[in-house]
Amino acid sequence: MKSKKFACAERLQRFLMAFMMIIILMLLANGSTTIALALLAFVAIMLFIYGAFDFCPSTWVLTKLFGSCYCECKEEE
Repeated sequence: MKSKKFACAERLQRFLMAFMMIIILMLLANGSTTIALALLAFVAIMLFIYGAFDFCPSTWVLTKLFGSCYCECKEEE
């Protein structure tokens, strides 16, 4: 069951990934291609780790800090 709180790990991780993509686009627009490509490679490696091993380091850290978006409670009948 999804949580009703706004600041939860999975949601914050998606916002963080979107923010990184915006930063990368801004760096590319400014001509800082080396930094932008390094950040893009970092994001791609993290996504590969998540896809290959079903482990996302950023989600793991954010879950420890903010808790998961999915509670383990029983559904009300």
